[in-house]
Amino acid sequence: MTHVSIRDLRKLSAEKIGALPGPTAVKSGDRTVGLLIPVKAADRERLAAVLEEAEALAKQRDPNEDDAALAEFGEVDPVNWSEEAVKDLLASRTR
Repeated sequence: MTHVSIRDLRKLSAEKIGALPGPTAVKSGDRTVGLLIPVKAADRERLAAVLEEAEALAKQRDPNEDDAALAEFGEVDPVNWSEEAVKDLLASRTR
């Protein structure tokens, strides 16, 4: 399905919208008036694996090299936003 007409839009069920292959144009005649984007549930196992890999890669980085590479952009937030640092920040906001 390359597009959905504005009239057909009201006839679509949640299941049909969820089954769309990706962003789908909403058209009124020949004019595109919107974009229908189905929201898919995340695969928790896949997400956990990606986050674990990102954490492992982050541990291999040299913060000094990062600072040097980012220097051309001006002042950069120097905080290492590890999982523990984020939890500490969130905990401090609830006190």
